[in-house]
Amino acid sequence: MIRKGIFFELGIFASEENADDLESKIASIVGLSGHGCDEVWTEVSAWLENKRLKEVLKQKLLE
Repeated sequence: MIRKGIFFELGIFASEENADDLESKIASIVGLSGHGCDEVWTEVSAWLENKRLKEVLKQKLLE
């Protein structure tokens, strides 16, 4: 789950200890709570390609 490049770029601390919390929070942010990792990361990839959605993701992760 840890994709340090993505989290580093967003300024989010990512470690093995907070991986499950991050995964759950990200799934919730992109509207896919309860979905599989592949589905969530496909949606996250789309968010990261959109400047506005990328900023929304970053802000919500920092809350």
